[in-house]
Amino acid sequence: MFSKTAQYYDLIYSFKDYEKEAGDIQALIKKEHPGAKSILDVACGTAEHAKYLAQDFQIGGIDLESEFVEIAQKKVPSGKFRQADMSDFSLPERYDVVQCLFSSIGYLLEGQQVVDALVCFKNHLNPDGIILVEPWFSPEQWNVGSPHMTTVDLPDLKICRMNISGLDGNISKIHFHYLIGTLDGVEHLTENHNLALYTVDQMLSFFEQAGLQVEYDPEGIFGRGLYVARA
Repeated sequence: MFSKTAQYYDLIYSFKDYEKEAGDIQALIKKEHPGAKSILDVACGTAEHAKYLAQDFQIGGIDLESEFVEIAQKKVPSGKFRQADMSDFSLPERYDVVQCLFSSIGYLLEGQQVVDALVCFKNHLNPDGIILVEPWFSPEQWNVGSPHMTTVDLPDLKICRMNISGLDGNISKIHFHYLIGTLDGVEHLTENHNLALYTVDQMLSFFEQAGLQVEYDPEGIFGRGLYVARA
């Protein structure tokens, strides 16, 4: 999904306050599971959350994008990062917390895939462990036809990423266009990102089908909500 632009990911998403979000996550874990010592970061990306959480927790991580896994491992040498599909993975370790943040769960386009992922999360929990899932937008929150732009402005690197939000059924369609300017010239790249728009009721049903008890916080750590679940 970010296979063409993984090297620029941290720059493009520099608007996110990962340090604050990690602090909020740590406070939530302390409240929900005070004895937690380990976290599995599912769809870990470049480990921006994990690099802060690694100061207090043993970190493991998986991501579908191999370059993200390489970046994450270099960023958090004490962690153990692997390439894996969030809806179908099996690791030898178990964790006190399994988290899936920044709306990555939305990349699972069918409800059964979400259920399968949640079952995988549950299967990797230690006794009394918790699951944290930050959802993608719900259908009523998605504005079709809106233009979006993110820029990077450094002396030797300029990036402009633009898209118009689209919709096909319950799938949000994001067709990113990148203009990347370096000392070698200007390159144009495109990426397609499709994420499912699930209602809160649908998400709650997925957790129930996976055999999990869940509570929903409509605000969460980034304004997109947060599900906190237990086996």
